[in-house]
Amino acid sequence: MNKIVSIVPLNKKEVKDTVISYFFYETGYGLAVIASTSKGICYVGFGEKEPMLNDLKKRYSGTALQKQKAALHKLALSFIKNERVSELPLHIAGTAFQLSVWKALLQIPVGKLSSYKAIAKAVNNPKAVRAVGSAIGDNPVSYIIPCHRVIRSDGGLGGYFWGLEIKKKMIEREAQTAEIEN
Repeated sequence: MNKIVSIVPLNKKEVKDTVISYFFYETGYGLAVIASTSKGICYVGFGEKEPMLNDLKKRYSGTALQKQKAALHKLALSFIKNERVSELPLHIAGTAFQLSVWKALLQIPVGKLSSYKAIAKAVNNPKAVRAVGSAIGDNPVSYIIPCHRVIRSDGGLGGYFWGLEIKKKMIEREAQTAEIEN
């Protein structure tokens, strides 16, 4: 079972002094970009290079971006492969509400699914289902914070920033991993 030990918020004051290393990697879900600061992983995206890079630049405008591999990227790749990783620090920018939602997502076990409504209850704001959906959509570290494990209450997949085909593949692979572990 993967475990993330820490989420360190990236605050606005430190953005101008932050250097982000990013690189593109092949994964079981296609091409991914993984980015990190000196404190942790700050971004994971899937799909085509240009849209991923544009989203990274938009989310972290004001930082210095450098295309370069980093040791933390290897840990993130192991995590994405469902290999055991005892510590994977995240250094992410988000509001207090977003951070609470993302922490709630980390509680969903591998191979299990939750709903937007259940996450709203988990963050003690049961009427904030739409706000929870927005926070989930703004998750900067796809897969690592498992936004793909959240579906609609009616069983529909809902959306996924990187496309429903990738979301389906992630859910299926994790279900297989969970079966093997049980």
